[in-house]
Amino acid sequence: MTVIDMEGVEHLIAADLRLAALKAYGILDTPPEAAFDGIVRLATRLCLTPVALVSFVAADRQWFKARIGFPSCETDLERSVCKYALAEPDLLIVPDLAADPRTADNPLVTGEPFIRFYAGAPLHAPDGQVLGSLCVIDTVPRPQGLTPEQQEDLRILAAQVVTQLQMRRAVDERDQVLAFQAAELRRAHRLDVIATASTALLTADDPSAVLEPILRDGADALGFDRACLYDVTPDRQHLRLTHAVNISPDGRERLKRLPFGTPLCGIVAETRQPLILSGLQASLDPRWEVARGNGLDAYAGFPIVSRGELCAVIAFASTRVAAFDRETVAFFETLARLMAAVHERLDGEDALAESRAYWRSLFERLCEGFIVGEVIREAGQVTDWRYVEVNRAWGDLVGIDVNQVAGRTIREVFPGIEDAWVNEFAQVVESAEPREFLRRVGTLDRWYEGRAFAIGADRFAVTFLEVTDRVQAEARRTALLSLGDRFRDLTEAPEMIQAAAEIVGTTLGVTRAGYGHIDGDVEFVDIEEGWTAPGVASIAGRHRYADFGDIREHLRRGEPLVIEDVRTDPRTSSDPRLMLDVGIGALVNMPVRERGRTVAVFIVQDDKPRRWSPETLAFVRNVAERLESGVARLEAEEQQRILNEEISHRLKNMLAMVLSIATQTLRGVPDRAPVEAFERRIHALSTAHNVLLHKTWTSAPVREVVHAVLGAAGHGDRITVTGPDFDLGPRATLSVSLLLHELATNAAKYGALSVPDGRVAVTWRLDDGIGEREVVLDWVERGGPPPVAPAHSKRAGFGSRLIRLGLAGSGGVDLRYPSSGFEATLRALLVQLQHG
Repeated sequence: MTVIDMEGVEHLIAADLRLAALKAYGILDTPPEAAFDGIVRLATRLCLTPVALVSFVAADRQWFKARIGFPSCETDLERSVCKYALAEPDLLIVPDLAADPRTADNPLVTGEPFIRFYAGAPLHAPDGQVLGSLCVIDTVPRPQGLTPEQQEDLRILAAQVVTQLQMRRAVDERDQVLAFQAAELRRAHRLDVIATASTALLTADDPSAVLEPILRDGADALGFDRACLYDVTPDRQHLRLTHAVNISPDGRERLKRLPFGTPLCGIVAETRQPLILSGLQASLDPRWEVARGNGLDAYAGFPIVSRGELCAVIAFASTRVAAFDRETVAFFETLARLMAAVHERLDGEDALAESRAYWRSLFERLCEGFIVGEVIREAGQVTDWRYVEVNRAWGDLVGIDVNQVAGRTIREVFPGIEDAWVNEFAQVVESAEPREFLRRVGTLDRWYEGRAFAIGADRFAVTFLEVTDRVQAEARRTALLSLGDRFRDLTEAPEMIQAAAEIVGTTLGVTRAGYGHIDGDVEFVDIEEGWTAPGVASIAGRHRYADFGDIREHLRRGEPLVIEDVRTDPRTSSDPRLMLDVGIGALVNMPVRERGRTVAVFIVQDDKPRRWSPETLAFVRNVAERLESGVARLEAEEQQRILNEEISHRLKNMLAMVLSIATQTLRGVPDRAPVEAFERRIHALSTAHNVLLHKTWTSAPVREVVHAVLGAAGHGDRITVTGPDFDLGPRATLSVSLLLHELATNAAKYGALSVPDGRVAVTWRLDDGIGEREVVLDWVERGGPPPVAPAHSKRAGFGSRLIRLGLAGSGGVDLRYPSSGFEATLRALLVQLQHG
């Protein structure tokens, strides 16, 4: 008997699910990002460690999205400490890695960089999977570990890492929506060209002349940039160019007469077979040398055959793409078939009969629905229309037998159909202008897209496709984008719940959507006020799950509760009356998990049976995850606000203590000017810290720093400030603040601000230097006493040395003393200021 290790199997399944969740975020091996770099920098400051990492644990390695103080961007799993954090529900803290049996022999502990202390917060995705950890590391043991405040800070920062991952995925989804929309526009345009060409070619005497302007106007959107149409000469040995798209006069002259067998169109004529070529520019085949010289990279040529004889060739080429995709080639083939059908019609009565048979065959083979209709008038007004003819695809798309339609009106075939299906086609007949439509048939609950055009007195034709899946998918994608936009502006959890419920309810067309908090072991659910369809009562309040059937187990396991019909589902069919009495015919409860247990559910209900497609369930899950992330973001922001206030309070106490100590220490100094200068510099430092605190200690806008420091120095109404905005790093914020404070103090003592009419202009700009961009700041004083250089005034003290250090502490200072007023130009690399 074979014994199956179920525990091992479950472990493997859990590992696969975790790795799949990590892969879904697409984060591994991506370039550094400022948001993650800022998190590790803040982690080292809050936890007072030299090393911090955002680590993601893959199948065979751990990879660092952000790191500070650590030499490598990844390690193998044998050297990973973060892998032990995956199984932890909360922080993993190892006071001494050399003393812990799990890590004592780790090469990173026994060798470079000789790490000794580790604290990691697991990165929990909204679906409960652990992707890695945010960790801090020290090179000395820390028996005391982290303080409670540091532990909470680490948890908050880990939650911020997960929030950044969610935001990256939302941006990817948005890009996919835009790509999908572009593809749909191309498909719609091709459908329009087919419809237009079909109409024009029905009565054309010269099919090439009819087709050429249609192709010319739509070349870019249709996927080519050059096209040629040839007739066969009477000797049946040459091709004659009749029409061309985007071919120069010289090119037309070279192509006006081609012998059979001459590349490329001559080969199509000789073989009477389509010729599809790609990658011509990269090819070394001598047959395509002329095409390469003309810049062609992709080519598609098709013979036009009528009654067994070659009569024309149509060809398309591109200089921009290396290959035509399958859909584009199919479009070209369709145009070639239409051309062939027209040529057959023009070949006489016998050919006309064959053409009619061909058109009938084409009509029946079309995957698009095709209708020929005739309007019905009463007192001159169109009130209805009847079906004259439909193809087989029409019946497949609407689910009706095509043999029972001809002669009946649309209102007879679809009782209660919307008036727009009559009015719009009436307008096509009255105006003779084609119209495109995208509309739902309510009785079928299906969406259709197509084009209608007039084909004679009171008659019209329609080509269409069912696009229900596409419309619903687009509605779901648009809803997710709208949800993200609304969540950015909301600051209260109930508002987020209401917004999510409303978007889900209106997008899916259900009767209720909302959110409920689970109490106990999925015993009760407390449903908050959500969204209901007009005329539907809310069921907000406390409900006991057991009253509604055997529906708790799925939610206990963290699985969605999905019921498509409460009357037939085995979990509710024994007594569905309670659900039916409150208008529940079908439902979805999407669980929200926290530390291995279900704590809430996102609820969707309909008053009639309903099939919940995988795409719909994925949409509801996505909304539930975003709602959970949004609420978590609000909680994290509130915690961050409290943390900032605490940091601000401690910083102010510390600076006050420094001033108090300095005052006590320097009380006996008779010269008060240096003491007062020291106090003002402490105040300037406090101003810079306040700006940094407002930006969570990661960076500060240069404009805000300049205004804050100069405003605190006084005389702000006589100082003008102009320049582009960019962020200063923490160190640069402090150095720039002290520098500006020193310049303002000197101006108030000896320069332009020492007299009532003096003024100061502070401007900065970004110059493109050699290699990297450079920041240039100018300080110009006017209207004050003539300046005196420090070398002559004997004022070359600490303040002058501070100014000489420049914007980034590395020089780049030009001081000038013209009689019009003191001037200074200070230069530093932008990267030094942003990352300093």
